Amino acid sequence: MEEEQISNLPKTSTSELVDVVYLVMQAIWADMRRSRRAIEPSQWATLRKIARGPCTMSELARHKGVSLPTISKSVDMLVRRVWVERFVDDTDRRQTLVRLTSGGRRVLADCRRRVELRLDEKLATLTMAEREQVTASLRTVRDALVAED
Repeated sequence: MEEEQISNLPKTSTSELVDVVYLVMQAIWADMRRSRRAIEPSQWATLRKIARGPCTMSELARHKGVSLPTISKSVDMLVRRVWVERFVDDTDRRQTLVRLTSGGRRVLADCRRRVELRLDEKLATLTMAEREQVTASLRTVRDALVAED
């Protein structure tokens, strides 16, 4: 987006988005802590990244903005919980990759299901028209954010 376009955006839309994202994340983290399979927010974020496809440790470290030793310790914990597994890349045997296990896929699906139920409860007061409006707006925001990556 050009600088002129950015400066023309109403400051309230970005402020509102930041506030809403914060509230949604609070609801998500609270639900994860209450889960029978307690999962930390950083673990959830790492699992979501790995769910998009196998990753090297360097890719994960860059994605999370941490050092290789830090991400290695994080992945070790996920391996112990049997949510991810390390494997050697068939095309480059020097590379170790990480992928989700079936247990990791179940954890992610379970978290998503619980979070969606929790948010549905929170949004129950919205009319169908309001929900459709929110959905359309969220798709627009998602598309704009994805376009930047």
